[in-house]
Amino acid sequence: MSAVSRAIRRIPQAVLASALFVSTATVAVAQTRPPGPVAVAQPAPHAGSWEVSGGLAWQGGFDLGSADAELTRNPTTGTGPFDLFSSSTSLESGYGLQGRVAGYLSSRRALEGGARFTRPKLKIDLSGDFESAPNQTAEETLTQYVIDGSILWHFGNVQGGRIVPFAGAGGGYIRDLHEDNELMETGFEYHALGGVKVWFSDRPSRLGLRGEVGVSLRDGGFGTTDDSQGGGVSGSDLKSRRTVPFAAVSLVFLF
Repeated sequence: MSAVSRAIRRIPQAVLASALFVSTATVAVAQTRPPGPVAVAQPAPHAGSWEVSGGLAWQGGFDLGSADAELTRNPTTGTGPFDLFSSSTSLESGYGLQGRVAGYLSSRRALEGGARFTRPKLKIDLSGDFESAPNQTAEETLTQYVIDGSILWHFGNVQGGRIVPFAGAGGGYIRDLHEDNELMETGFEYHALGGVKVWFSDRPSRLGLRGEVGVSLRDGGFGTTDDSQGGGVSGSDLKSRRTVPFAAVSLVFLF
């Protein structure tokens, strides 16, 4: 056998020995290299966490007051205004939807913004007609929007607790639309609220239920302007500040 043939036969053995040497050296280096830092999931909620919720909303009703329809009396029939009829106005409670988005400033504090939509009924009861006509009730469905912002504070075991109470306060913008959107009235509101979040798990990203109740102090929105100059509706100004309760139940997602 020639020297060239013997050299060719030794090539596979040399390649195998080299590969074995490289593998052994790689394993040795890997075993002696210090382990790197392990990424640990940050407990939620924390600064930078977000929360999205949406669900059903309820708004309480309130009395808008009463007024008399008056005409200027003929001087020959006496003095003082002439009452045609009396009216009593109220806004009934209404149901609707709400959606909210919150950003956490810390594990307990969050800034939140959202909108609430309800469809309450406006009722006007007419009575005491001068010509003895039967009493009547007129109804109209309003569309109400409240766009607001709040700061929330969470209590208890926030990072890991399944039941987390919270409280908040803020303000917003009111927009009332009459039927067929023929008339629009606006105003402002200030509110305080409290509630609880019930989480289905304790994972950093999790789903839960949110329930809340609150009270809104409103200035503006639907009302009847006072007109005590005669020939119109007289009485107290119905566009004064009023207190309105509200409540909501929503699905909430934390991430």
